[in-house]
Amino acid sequence: MNTATMQKAKNTQRVKPILATASDELKASLTSHANARHYFPNEELFAVGERADYLPIIESGRVKMVQFPEPGKEVIIGIFGAGEMFAIPPVVDGDVYPASAYAIEESEILLLHRDDVFQLLAKSPEFTLALLNWMSSMLRQKTALIKTLAGGSAEQRIAGVLVRLFSASSDEPPIKIKLRREDIARMAGLTTETTIRTIRHLAAVGDIRIVRGKILIDSLDGLASHLEG
Repeated sequence: MNTATMQKAKNTQRVKPILATASDELKASLTSHANARHYFPNEELFAVGERADYLPIIESGRVKMVQFPEPGKEVIIGIFGAGEMFAIPPVVDGDVYPASAYAIEESEILLLHRDDVFQLLAKSPEFTLALLNWMSSMLRQKTALIKTLAGGSAEQRIAGVLVRLFSASSDEPPIKIKLRREDIARMAGLTTETTIRTIRHLAAVGDIRIVRGKILIDSLDGLASHLEG
């Protein structure tokens, strides 16, 4: 894998989840100030256009942020897992949520009020650095995603999505991709039919494996090669 390809793969990776890296002191501050809530699969955390009063931090489970550009069409703009926080920019600038958020599976979420976010920013350099790292990582990811979606082939788009999902997982390889083909298609901006064909091709050339209908990824080597160009 050449240097440029490695950099593109690196740009898809997220910063480490805050709950996995935070000091005991910061964890205690987060849990003491936040409201803990349980969400069931497909339950809405917040809707697009709502005032961004709370910063969500996922204790367990997974959440997706989606937009609905037209009736019946869902575009997944982000998937977040255990330990991660998300929707930081609108909470910081006092705007509204730019997308809706739904639990993908049963999830425990800490909801940190915006006032408490700023209190922690004022007294915790560790928390401030975590937010800055998150925003920098998201900016790199969005830039790479825009480039791919603007002119990338189906293979490049699907490979980019799978690399992001691989990098976001805290499990040891092989990583099982739990999303449906439809969800991967929405993230890549492709039809489900094209996504299915492309995934089959990636499996045929050995970049991924399909076992009992589930996608397994052993490493990024094969997928990252599609990000060249």
